[in-house]
Amino acid sequence: MKGLRLRDATAADRGPVFEFCKKTWPDYGDYIPRVWTRWLRDRGGRLIVAELDGTPVALGKVTDLGRGEIWLEGLRVDPKFRRTGIADAMHTEVMRTVKKFKPRFMRYCTGADNPASRRIGKKYGFEVIARFRYYWQKSRKGTPRGDLATRRDARHVYDYIMQSRFLKLSSGQIAEGWIFREMNRDLLAGYIRQQRVMVMKKSGQLTGVGVYPYEENDDSTTLGFVDGEPGTIKVLARNCIYLTKMHGRKFCSAAVPTRGFARLIEQAGFLRKESVGQLVLEHRLGHRDTNRNGASNA
Repeated sequence: MKGLRLRDATAADRGPVFEFCKKTWPDYGDYIPRVWTRWLRDRGGRLIVAELDGTPVALGKVTDLGRGEIWLEGLRVDPKFRRTGIADAMHTEVMRTVKKFKPRFMRYCTGADNPASRRIGKKYGFEVIARFRYYWQKSRKGTPRGDLATRRDARHVYDYIMQSRFLKLSSGQIAEGWIFREMNRDLLAGYIRQQRVMVMKKSGQLTGVGVYPYEENDDSTTLGFVDGEPGTIKVLARNCIYLTKMHGRKFCSAAVPTRGFARLIEQAGFLRKESVGQLVLEHRLGHRDTNRNGASNA
């Protein structure tokens, strides 16, 4: 498109970008204002702006999660310039940027009701690898049940997660809000250090695990992983609501595989009427060793 320029975002782009992001979701607005400064300072990734005749009209973020994982997020196009080829131009620039990282794969998440995003993804070699249901709930006071995992639990918790039904259905992913990451030992160790993992035990044996990462985009907490017997899953899901309150956050979310988990999350108190379908799409660029559940052994 004549007059279109793709470049690194600058602080001066704030006003125009925030303006065209105002109505991304009619009842919600957008999370871009809350992450703008952090994204600008992220030297490990790249925040890209499409500028038309000197005015920003689109945005895209490439985030390096480490270990060969690239996450794509924040793709926005000014509503006045949709269906003009700008989204395709942005994706081309994103792909050019990603190649510099030489990743194993790149992923992004979109709503199940967003066929346009899926069409563009398919054009660039992405395919759906997992389907989730995203819920939210206000935090409230309550007493969590179970125990915080410790470093001594790490090996057993890791083995439990890697062999879980949840991880099989999620293609090895756990959620941090709308970001999905491949489970690995280092990631779990970080969650344990942050006191974001709770376990249920019977006679010294693990019977359930819940993982509750922070969701930085919304300053909330996510139920990013949960598994166990049905009753245990509901208990660990409610823990997320209580832990969020204890940590001074107003809202919590849950992202769980659609099959087998959604009903239990609703019974635990998360709101079905506010839930949305999530699709995680992947474009694999390198080799990924997997266990029998499809999760990385790294």
